[in-house]
This record gives sequence, structure tokens and C-alpha cells, in this order.
Amino acid sequence: MEVWEKVLIDGTNGDAFLASVHGQIACTSCHGGSGSTSDKDEAHAGLVVRPSETSDGPCAECHFETSTMPNSLHGGLWGEKNLVAARYGAASFDDLPEGVKHGYGQNCAGCHTSCGDCHISRPPSVGGGFIRSHRFGSPDMGNQCTACHGSRVGAEYRGENEGIQADIHYLPGGKRCTFCHGAEELHGSGERYAHRLDVPNAPQCEDCHEPDFAHNKWHDRHWDELQCQVCHSQDYKSCNTCHAGTGLAEPSYIGYKIGKNPVPDKRRFEYVLLRHIPIAPDTYEAWGVPLLSNYEVEPSWKYAAPHNIQRWTTRTDVPEGAGCSSACHLTENGVDGFFLRQADLDAMSATEAEANRDLIVPNGNPLYWN
Repeated sequence: MEVWEKVLIDGTNGDAFLASVHGQIACTSCHGGSGSTSDKDEAHAGLVVRPSETSDGPCAECHFETSTMPNSLHGGLWGEKNLVAARYGAASFDDLPEGVKHGYGQNCAGCHTSCGDCHISRPPSVGGGFIRSHRFGSPDMGNQCTACHGSRVGAEYRGENEGIQADIHYLPGGKRCTFCHGAEELHGSGERYAHRLDVPNAPQCEDCHEPDFAHNKWHDRHWDELQCQVCHSQDYKSCNTCHAGTGLAEPSYIGYKIGKNPVPDKRRFEYVLLRHIPIAPDTYEAWGVPLLSNYEVEPSWKYAAPHNIQRWTTRTDVPEGAGCSSACHLTENGVDGFFLRQADLDAMSATEAEANRDLIVPNGNPLYWN
């Protein structure tokens, strides 16, 4: 997108904006600068590019509900910040050295969002720019939601990973992110949540899909133990070894791992899907942290909810006459199997293995686990 395209108010969308309530407000009321001069430099003196960046900005003058946004997941990123602090060994993000906090702000906080990043423009992480002139509207899935949530969630949902179908909710239904993820969830309640799964009003499969125990013996048998995605997700993306300032040291990869639930206090399931995140002991070396002293306090295999749901998957679509166990229970014990096991730990560094030890399951058929 050319620079001028990012800020041009033109066409039918521009006309619609100018005719709207927001279009009747002077530009300087939100963006600062001066409206009393024709000199470009004078007009732009003191310009505020993203006026909704702060909670007490112009949006709050009319939209009182925005007061909850700074502590929301999108506004505050507190879940990420808490993990940075935990692995460093600090009591809180505020207790981290200034170099680490500055590095986080420069490298990791690019997906922190303001009101305008979801309702007017593309987020800064993809270069910004109006998507429908200056018109305000509900978040656009392609230009806004998956501009940040693209490499994993967006690619999964739209079927962009080779050999993996799009999510059943995307094709043929074409449901957008906001069909499941509503304003109350995204704007937050005002409380600062320590984990993304603590947020109230987060969608659950059961919101739309009542369990059919009477006609589905697999639901009856697995309901209390398995996360829905264990059976109904396709393979998904994981990453290894990211370094601040330079990114991934090796390509992402497609895989599938079932393990013990790392957050049983937040979700009831005993076994869930796990996605490997690219945190390494030296990830923050560029911030003056050669090695994270408390790295093993958090697992690098995290609770995952892949957005590539299908009724029939590699786990559920078995040959005629074969049982479910032929596709899932009898998977190999090695690193290529569906379960996170000792073989996976053996392939890790000693430090990372220690971080994930509580998530592995026994070898062999689950029917015979103690």
C-alpha cells in the first residue's frame, strides 16, 4: 500500500465517512495539529497519528466502554508480559530491567492494539493504512484480525497450510472471527487477566454444539477427558527458537501433539492439544539477557485451540470396520506420534525437557494407562 493510500479519504467510503457522525468532527479534535493554516508543516505540528492509543484519548469522550480496553488482552498483552517476567525470574513485568521492558515494547508489543487498529486501519505490525477510507466499522477479518493472528490462526482457518482443509466454520459457512469472538471478550472487563484463558465470555464449542451422548458413543466415552480439538482439529503449525530482533532461527513446521493439560485450573480437560512456541533460553539475548534464569518455570508446549476444525480428521476418519484406536490410540511412541511422550523430551535440551516434563503421557495404548 502506497503511503498516500494509507491516509486518503476518497471515494464512496470517504463520502460515507464525511457524512457520518465521526465525519462531522474536526480532524484536529482527534489528531491535534492546526486547522487554521494552509502550510503543511504548521498544520501537522503536534500531529497525533494514533489518537486512540491511550485510554484517555478522544474515543473515551463518547465511548465510555473503552475504559476497559487497556487491561484487555489486545490492549495490554498482560498474558505475554507475565510470562516474560516469570521466565526471567521477576515478580512482575514492572519489576523487569528497563532494557527488557524497552526491548519488549520494541519487538513484541507491535500487535498491541488501539481502537483504530481494529475499527479503522490495519495494525502497525503490517504497516497500517485505512481499509475503507476513514470509515469506522466492525473488525475486518483479513485486514485486521488476521493481520496479527495470521501465521497460525489465519492460515489454519482459511486452509492456507498445504494439505490441510479450511475450518468447517469458514467453508462453506464463511463465518468471520467476530461470529465467535464478541465485543465483550475483545474489549475486556477492565480486570487485568494473567492468562488468555482467564477472560470471561470466551467462546466454547458447547455454545453452539450440544454434546450428543445418546447417538455418539465417542462423545460419551471421551467428553470428560478430551478437549474437542483433540479429535476435531487437523494438523497445525508450531515454531522453534525465536530471537528478539531477528525472528525464527528455523522454519515453522506442521504437526500434532496431544498431552496433559498444562492449565487444568482454567479448562476442565485432562488431555489437550499442545502447540510448541518458539521461546528459547537465549531468546532475549538482544535485550541484555544471555540466558533466562527461570526458563523451565513455564512449558514451551502450550494449550492450543487450532482453528482448522473438521468433523472427519486423521483421528476420526478410519477405515470401514476399524475402531477409533487404529488412528489415534495406536500411534507410535516416538517423536512422530500424536502424543507428547518421553521420546519428545529426549529430543530437547535438558532445560526444555524439564519445563515440559509434567505434560507427557505414558507410552503405549491409552486404554492401558494407569
